Amino acid sequence: MEPKVIVLITMLSLPNGDSGVNVKPFPTVALCAEAADIEVTDPFVANAECAELDNGVLTLNFNRDTPTTSELKPKV
Repeated sequence: MEPKVIVLITMLSLPNGDSGVNVKPFPTVALCAEAADIEVTDPFVANAECAELDNGVLTLNFNRDTPTTSELKPKV
């Protein structure tokens, strides 16, 4: 049985219209969640979430029916 691979998926939305997705591995879910909480405070981060790879495969699913980014970000 292969060890779990936890990744932080960060979706960027830059003011010039560019966007991108960054994926960074983490050893534990707790460390990934902590990093995600920090990432969402960045004004250029549209979304950040942790995911577990399924047999080494990362499948992205972009749902537009979720709350807006400003509603998801913590109030600082």
